[in-house]
Amino acid sequence: MISLRKLYLSNNFIRIINSTSFPLDVLNSLEDLDLSVNPYACTCDQLWFTKWIKATQVKLIGYPLHYRCRQPSELDNVVLQKYAESQMQCPPWNPLYSMAIVLSCTGLLLVTFITIGLKCQTNIKNYIYLWRVKYNRKKGYFPITNADDFEYHAFVVYCDADRNWVHQTFLPKIEQDEGIKLCIHHRDFEVGESITANINKYLEKSWKVVVVLSNEFAKIEWSQWEVDVVQERRRRFGKDVFLLIMLKTIDSKHMTNQLRALLDSAPSLRYQTGVGEDLFWAAAIETLRKPLEQVTTALL
Repeated sequence: MISLRKLYLSNNFIRIINSTSFPLDVLNSLEDLDLSVNPYACTCDQLWFTKWIKATQVKLIGYPLHYRCRQPSELDNVVLQKYAESQMQCPPWNPLYSMAIVLSCTGLLLVTFITIGLKCQTNIKNYIYLWRVKYNRKKGYFPITNADDFEYHAFVVYCDADRNWVHQTFLPKIEQDEGIKLCIHHRDFEVGESITANINKYLEKSWKVVVVLSNEFAKIEWSQWEVDVVQERRRRFGKDVFLLIMLKTIDSKHMTNQLRALLDSAPSLRYQTGVGEDLFWAAAIETLRKPLEQVTTALL
């Protein structure tokens, strides 16, 4: 097409010719161009064509006599050349249009980011949690399967309603896949001793505390006592002693003062399946691995 020298498009239904009507290399290669006897619209949309006519070296066959306006009606049969040379000017671009476009695009981006944030807020929070854990560790880490400091790496607090998830999902992933030893009261508590004695004893044998939170957990009065016990451990060892897992959202009517204080004292990790599940496990495992520089001694 670059070698095109003559182009005849007369007697068609061409109304507007603008910068996108013909490839630029085609226009530059032409010697003769016939666009006569077309029903031109003499409006501001024709501005580019009228300017091009004045500047081009291409021979425009039939110009100006056979290049006439057909629209609008008040300019019917007016020669296109006279329209181009008339005092009629197209209104300049209104700066308000630019402002409106910028504001619209900004609003659209803002809505998009808010929508993404709402849909992905769990993943975002879990990612921040994981980043915080890694950031606070300046050296490597190792599993404490054979560590002498504590018999257990973490003591797990949960309610019976969440027992299936703890035993069938959490334990296999953490203990079997990662080699991190957990203390589970259904499995590890000593028969014959009171529950309170067992809790106090095995908390001292555990380096960290995992608290599995849910609506059912919040409803149980006994859970509130357990929260008070583990809060005492936080006061002794700091907020990093916790891995708080929000298994299910807690309704506001079940949110007790103890639970609110617990959630305010340390960041929580929210469990979800599907997209983001790998991120949850990465953050949980990273939290339960012992950093080399932080060797803690059990109080026996």
